[in-house]
Amino acid sequence: MSISAPLRRDGDVDIPEIRFPGGLPGFAGRERFVLQQWGDEASPFSLLRSVDDEELSFVVVPPSLFFPDYEPDVCDEVVESVGIAEPDDAMVLVIVTVRQPVQDSTANLLGPLVINVHDLRGVQAVLEPDRWPTAQPLVA
Repeated sequence: MSISAPLRRDGDVDIPEIRFPGGLPGFAGRERFVLQQWGDEASPFSLLRSVDDEELSFVVVPPSLFFPDYEPDVCDEVVESVGIAEPDDAMVLVIVTVRQPVQDSTANLLGPLVINVHDLRGVQAVLEPDRWPTAQPLVA
């Protein structure tokens, strides 16, 4: 299924708790996260903060803001694991590595986060490595 849904928020209210059954790759046991605005209200970035480990957080962004042609083809098994039946059921985020200077920051397009917008279950998909990079510059 090809998914390119944007980040969805209810006004200024951050999305409550997102569950990643089994955790994120490399972070077993950290299944509960909250999504919070990062920066001022004009910032497209959010923090995906672990509820289970207060020191664990990721900067995330909807990929469509920086990569309008990005449409990850996520395998059916991954999509079904979080109950996504239609592309509109999904919110897609990518993890950003913030670097100094900030223009050198990159996004992981190989491992997008796919979240069911109805029940807030998520999974980190792993796409085809020859098509998507793990460190795509945000700024060309």
